[in-house]
Amino acid sequence: MRTGVPQGPRWEDQGSPHKEEISLNDIASQFFKKGLRAERNGEYESAIDLFKRSLSAFSSDKSGVEEVLLHLGDLLLYTGRVRESVKYLKELVSVNPRDHHYHYLLGFAYSKLMKVKEAERELRKALSGDPDEPEYLRSLGWVLCVRDKLDEGEALLRKAHELDPENPYICTDLAMCLAKKEEMDEAIYMADLARELEPDSPFVEETWNFIKEYAELLKKGQRIGDIFNYFSESEVRVLSLFYDKAEPFYPEYLLEEASRIWLNFRKANRKLIRKPEVWAAALEYTIDMLFMGRGLSQVDLARKYRVSRGSISRSYKELVSTLGDELTVL
Repeated sequence: MRTGVPQGPRWEDQGSPHKEEISLNDIASQFFKKGLRAERNGEYESAIDLFKRSLSAFSSDKSGVEEVLLHLGDLLLYTGRVRESVKYLKELVSVNPRDHHYHYLLGFAYSKLMKVKEAERELRKALSGDPDEPEYLRSLGWVLCVRDKLDEGEALLRKAHELDPENPYICTDLAMCLAKKEEMDEAIYMADLARELEPDSPFVEETWNFIKEYAELLKKGQRIGDIFNYFSESEVRVLSLFYDKAEPFYPEYLLEEASRIWLNFRKANRKLIRKPEVWAAALEYTIDMLFMGRGLSQVDLARKYRVSRGSISRSYKELVSTLGDELTVL
């Protein structure tokens, strides 16, 4: 997962043709207009609540529901409530499957949740509607690289870079894709370029450091499977399972913490992951122990993830012993 990566431009920044003044029934219209004002004023939680009220106020007349779903799904995504956004973005796509930007929003949300197959499907639909949109190219290119479709992913990222050469995040994604292909000279060049374009970005700096470290490890003959295995579809499967099965009342920031913990663990421990369900359960147990204190039992997790209690216990101990004091400062 690209933790900390700024998401794509919001729909209104891309010159959406949709109008804000729409024909709703009276009650729904009032809630929607109040939500728009709250959104413009940066009162996002209030806006989300008002958009939800607008949806629930619809009678049999559903004209205008598309606009409410668009604002609500996009704002939830923008504020980091990704799991919740998917519900409304899926409904939005079902209301108007011809709008390619709706597919982009849903695909981007799926990619944030590590659902890379679903993300690829939706992002391909978005790109088919606008094949020269750099953000669509970048998002799909990255997902393809994660799925080990490296040549196609690289081609899309190169096209995105040609269309938007001063976008540092396209540069970092392309650098990581090239590094995965062990084309290190060009990977370093792209990482350096991203750093020049965005010198104050922690994400860009982290990518630059990783590329440099990776180049040195390759010189020492360390195999790509040992170095880069956390950047693969099998790795993101752990996070995807966790996002699917984690308790629904977990706040969104804990999902981000889980991603950070898992990726830090995989950087330090590169053993082959044979059963993602075990590690997803161990990750949830870790999150519960660190942040929730609910006493979630390994027996309950074993039932939920359909694995053995002993395997969860072993994986949890390995995760804690690998990260050590790092877990106490999160």
